[in-house]
Amino acid sequence: MKEGKYIVKGKIYSVDSALIPIQNPYILIARHIDDYPEGNGQMAPAIFPENWQRGNDFTSGRGWNMYHGDDVPGFPAHPHRGFETITYAKKGFIDHFDSHGNHGRYGNGDVQWMISGKGLQHAEMFPLLETKEKNPFEIVQIWLNLPSYKKMVPPSYKLRWHEDTPIVPLANKNEDKNFLKILAGHYYDVYAERPEEHSYGFEEENHINIWDGKLEKGETISIPSFPEDVKVQFYVGEGKFKTDETFIERNSLLIYTSDREVTFTAEEDAEFMVFIGKEIDEEVYAYGPFVMNTREEILQAYEDFQKDQFGGWPWETDAPTIPPEKGRFSVYDKGTKTKYPPEEKQTFNT
Repeated sequence: MKEGKYIVKGKIYSVDSALIPIQNPYILIARHIDDYPEGNGQMAPAIFPENWQRGNDFTSGRGWNMYHGDDVPGFPAHPHRGFETITYAKKGFIDHFDSHGNHGRYGNGDVQWMISGKGLQHAEMFPLLETKEKNPFEIVQIWLNLPSYKKMVPPSYKLRWHEDTPIVPLANKNEDKNFLKILAGHYYDVYAERPEEHSYGFEEENHINIWDGKLEKGETISIPSFPEDVKVQFYVGEGKFKTDETFIERNSLLIYTSDREVTFTAEEDAEFMVFIGKEIDEEVYAYGPFVMNTREEILQAYEDFQKDQFGGWPWETDAPTIPPEKGRFSVYDKGTKTKYPPEEKQTFNT
């Protein structure tokens, strides 16, 4: 990519699948968009697809996927160790269950932040709650690495309701079309809730920022400067942007470093996300659901999981769901505390 007035070092990557080619300190970012049909009252599709591979349905071509679900779409119980998962449920709902007794339902803009640490199993199911209309669905799941001294920290799980997410207007008009949601970190002097102390994002010098925004054609966003070892990763999901002489098209990811503020102008109505973070200067050895530093640590992770299942699995099925009539809630701190969204106090027996 041509070096411009603002970009010091940068490269544009094409995004041609659900996986966004993210870089250190992030391990993986996946954007799942599914046009789910009406539900059958049991949170499964009203009409099941024909000729599909049950339990492994990722590229169906029908506009929606079952993923690893047999009845309800989603990801039944599976383990993690050594990193954090940050799940942004933009549209639709997710039912979470884990091996520590935590569970809950979130969606339509909520964020789940889970630190797998030394080991945790969880299930993420996508209940189709609407029975008379379609169930549009979009999530962005982010795997954030942990440095070696944090890889074996105690696991934790927290939900952040969309009602509490800071939103920064980016223009003096149409605030619903020109805004920035601060999912993690801060945008200048507007701060999101600070992560748990075991998170890589807890220390401000790691500059973990995750933003989601929209802009109308002709409007701009300015991204502040960061140290040289901090990458700004600017993903364009819809529309088109320009900065200096560089254009970032739809389904593209610009990764750059800069010692000064960079301004992006929307060439079309646009939707975008920004992922920022300081590199973790360590070897990464990842295999399946585990992200460690060495092969030996991966082998140990599999051995430990076989011994105790990372706390076992206290639920009756590996693909549990919340009853369809329940709203959003979170049971956390090993199942001892319950939290509801603002103005949404519901009855739920835990």
